Amino acid sequence: MRFLKGDVLPSPETSGYVRTSGELVWGRGKTFQLWVDVPEAYAESLSDTGNPWLLAMLPMAASLGEDIELALPVDALLLENVKGVLAIWREWYPELHDVRIHCPVQSYQAQGQVPSARRTAAFFSGGIDSYFTIARRMPGNEFGIPAVGKVDDLLTVWGFDVGVYDEAQFRPLANMLATSARQLELRQIVFRTNLRAAEKLIPFKDMWRRLSHGAGLAFIGLILEKAYKEVMIGSSYTYGSLFPWGSHPLQDVLFSTSVLQIVHDGASFTRVEKTDVVARLPVAQAALHVCLAQGDSNCSRCDKCYRTMMTLDLLGHREHAGELFDWSGYRVEAIRKLFIRSKGDRIFRSDIIAAAKKYHRQDIVDALKAAERRSKVLRPLVKISEWLMTWPGIWRLGISAKAFLLRGPIRKI
Repeated sequence: MRFLKGDVLPSPETSGYVRTSGELVWGRGKTFQLWVDVPEAYAESLSDTGNPWLLAMLPMAASLGEDIELALPVDALLLENVKGVLAIWREWYPELHDVRIHCPVQSYQAQGQVPSARRTAAFFSGGIDSYFTIARRMPGNEFGIPAVGKVDDLLTVWGFDVGVYDEAQFRPLANMLATSARQLELRQIVFRTNLRAAEKLIPFKDMWRRLSHGAGLAFIGLILEKAYKEVMIGSSYTYGSLFPWGSHPLQDVLFSTSVLQIVHDGASFTRVEKTDVVARLPVAQAALHVCLAQGDSNCSRCDKCYRTMMTLDLLGHREHAGELFDWSGYRVEAIRKLFIRSKGDRIFRSDIIAAAKKYHRQDIVDALKAAERRSKVLRPLVKISEWLMTWPGIWRLGISAKAFLLRGPIRKI
């Protein structure tokens, strides 16, 4: 698998942006033009190494079993770290392959000739994890958590959760996040990339959650590697409940270079604990966004919304989140039909049950236990319906069967 670097030019699609790009080549002549648009003001901070492009190629190369060829230099520490990433991936997913990397090596001494960056950045989607990373770095905060550092810039990516060509969905969210950044007195940078837009790049399309989204975020962070000494990725799960996942504390730190540290942030805290902090952050009370179903608002009907709503409910924060969700349809009884499918779903369920017991909300405990009993019966049936969806001629039957099995007041997304 090869990468052929293109020139940095004004973006043909994003006004006021420049585009850094290159061509990925693999297999028998398959190609993809990968690009990232960044605001013109940050053009001088764009990477001129192979560091970000290596991370963009890594999940694909490991899936295909192809070696990587780069003409651009790659940081010596990153090359060493990538060996660790591949070892982790092969342990998690035995179908993946080892990958050899052929490229010039940039030594630590060579890095020392580059002016040292001083700024720090955190990825910002407007969700619980990203607001928590900001909150615990506020000096003199009132959350009972000592400040552990600082955040200078917030990085938002168009093309990951929202399609790169779906401006109607992304623009309202971007505007809302920009307002939050101004209120926090932090600088926001919006990137635009087609990394997840191509059917050809399977690991970034179909294996995003379980394999490649940590690599994708680190790819974006390293695109502006001249600007930062530290880039933070908000954790998904706690240290005590880890399992193979695309963003992981064992993995994300290995995307670091000699001069830029990638930080997996907040894994000592459960999602319930994070929600308790974020609910007391005034800017989040007006602009918390946890939903993938709608642009700049929360649908209040999907599983992600409902988990957040029941957590706010049992913590006594409904008054702080009155405008964020439509509480008119919220019912504890509806939780009994929540479909708990994945390992991650079961972890969040256990965390919420523990908190519900602490706050004497037996109604929520009972509802979640009932949801797990129901889900245990449904899980194999849903798998069968999804298998039917892959067969020509009967795929509509599979769709109908899945819809019937998961009918109820809470939608699975």
